[in-house]
Amino acid sequence: MKRTLSALDKIQDRLEKELDSSPAMSEKDAGYRSGISEALVCVMEMRRSLTS
Repeated sequence: MKRTLSALDKIQDRLEKELDSSPAMSEKDAGYRSGISEALVCVMEMRRSLTS
C-alpha cells in the first residue's frame, strides 16, 4: 500500500510540474493542459479512495 501511495505522489508531482511548465499559448496547448488536469484529478481521486 505504501508503495502505491508513493507512486501516486510521484505521478502527481510530475503532472503538477508539467502543468506549471506548459503555458496555454494555443488551442493545442490548452487541450494538452486540460488532459494533464484530468489526469491529475484522477490521481487525486485514486489516492483519496485508497486512504479512506
